Amino acid sequence: MRSQSDTKVPAMPGRITWRTLLLASAAALGMVLASLDFAVNVGLPAMRDAFETDLASVQWVIVVFIATRAGLALGAGAFADRFGLRLVYLFGTATYVVSMICLSLSPTLEVLVGFRVLQALGTGCLYSTAPAIAASVFPEHRRGLSMGFTSASLALGMVTSTLGAGPLIQLFDWPAVFAGRLPLAGLALIIGLFSIPRTLGNQPTDTDKPRFDLPGSALVLSLLLCLMIGLRLGQAIGWTSIPVLALLAASPPILVALVRVERSAASPVLPGALARLSGFQTAVGAMFLGHFSQFVIWFIFPFYITDALGRGPVTLGIMLAVMSTSNILSSPVGGWLCDRWGVRPVGAAGLLTSAVGLLAMSMLDANSAVWHPAVGIAAVGLGVGWYQSAAYALMLGTIPADRYGTASGAMSLAQASGTVLCVAIVGAVFSALSDLYAATRPPDAAFLLAYRDVFRVGACTAAAAAIAFAIRARQPRINS
Repeated sequence: MRSQSDTKVPAMPGRITWRTLLLASAAALGMVLASLDFAVNVGLPAMRDAFETDLASVQWVIVVFIATRAGLALGAGAFADRFGLRLVYLFGTATYVVSMICLSLSPTLEVLVGFRVLQALGTGCLYSTAPAIAASVFPEHRRGLSMGFTSASLALGMVTSTLGAGPLIQLFDWPAVFAGRLPLAGLALIIGLFSIPRTLGNQPTDTDKPRFDLPGSALVLSLLLCLMIGLRLGQAIGWTSIPVLALLAASPPILVALVRVERSAASPVLPGALARLSGFQTAVGAMFLGHFSQFVIWFIFPFYITDALGRGPVTLGIMLAVMSTSNILSSPVGGWLCDRWGVRPVGAAGLLTSAVGLLAMSMLDANSAVWHPAVGIAAVGLGVGWYQSAAYALMLGTIPADRYGTASGAMSLAQASGTVLCVAIVGAVFSALSDLYAATRPPDAAFLLAYRDVFRVGACTAAAAAIAFAIRARQPRINS
């Protein structure tokens, strides 16, 4: 059996070479492409109008994509651990390119939602490999900085997409949020093809490697799709409808089958030994709660800007870009501070800062000046950069290096699960509160009251996550 020291992801030499820069560019472009999807949130009002539908229906564009990406993340990470990061990265990038073409040509909302599944496959591969590739660029004692680099790349995609989406939508309508990514995706494919070593993340000397856990990966995907789509569908058509009851009832048997399959699998998609590690649990929990708390910004805040303030997609894009820019600036600093002070204070401070920003955004109304939401959303972005850097550094410092792909997949799963459950649960709460307030108030006033309440829910969730991280996080050990 290999020792942990024998399974490290090969690090680049101390001096900077062209190959080092290209490999870092491949990792950065992977995270940028994965995060460019935030442009879709800017385009939600335009899609609603173009397809002549409502808010609840157009949210399926988000839910189906993220639920599928979440279900595929662990499988993609485990596949990368077995067959190498290069194969999964290149497959994900090529699939991403094809999906962008199909999405930009979609004639109906149903077709658009269908092709979002294809995009989720490509994006899940990128989310599961880019952080592991970034970890190979930096020396081990700079783990925090490498994860700050990863978070900054993620934020760079967010700011690029949110800032550019508004003008693109005004000029070319909603298909531009997909077609506009094709040049960058093509560049990532070319750089990845020539820069990522075939042996990166793979141990070619292992001739007795167990099979890839295909049944476990399929069951994880089935479980998440049944649970998340069932929750979202329940909000749309009622909790007593037959499709909703069937999906939710199928979830427990699938979970039982998953546990049994994973216990007997030679190489389970999520090894129980990893799941029992305190650092693994804390990092995944922080990522889940952080994204659950903040996603109210991405699927409710756009309608506050367009409906309550009467602003267009350009203003909305600028607002969301403020958050992303704050994230870009804070992520490298957060990674550096993790190396200097440890992950606990940085992660807890980041989650607490996000909570304060969400609380400030809960105080907005129809008379708020444009700069008011900018202050709160900037605070959220600052906090996100810090806690993501800390969570990734904690995760990759806890597990063996030959499971970095699985770790990246687990973090992607936590992000996506928090996002989809926020849309499903908080979205249901928002709809219920809107109906309750609308019984005694005008629709605009009812919207604002419900908006304030769900942002307070997000603030409380982030604050609880900060407390949990401060109690449970331990500084990862540097392997010599």
